Amino acid sequence: MESFDLTPDGQLLLDPIAVRLRQHPDSYVIVVGHSDEFANEDDNIGLSYERAFTVAIYISSVFGVEEERIQIVSAGSTEPLSTGDRPVDRQRNRRVEVLSPKSIVRTLSPTNDARF
Repeated sequence: MESFDLTPDGQLLLDPIAVRLRQHPDSYVIVVGHSDEFANEDDNIGLSYERAFTVAIYISSVFGVEEERIQIVSAGSTEPLSTGDRPVDRQRNRRVEVLSPKSIVRTLSPTNDARF
């Protein structure tokens, strides 16, 4: 599915990350967008970027975190979690990961909704 909408469940997962960023003004995160292998890689890179950008804008606009503290990476389909061809396998690969420089903070992945 070619979507980069941020769901309400996704927002709830991001809220503690954004609060942490506000509480620690010297910290930053790296937001990595991923896609499945459904489209060509140019489209996957664009979609991955849009997913990461949507997360970054949410953190920045809702919580007032400076955009300079949020780095965006578009991984396309290069780092799959699942290699199967079933819809559930492809859905696992459509995700956004939010990383801190020292550890993974949270992985956003749809459970029942493939829009994000």
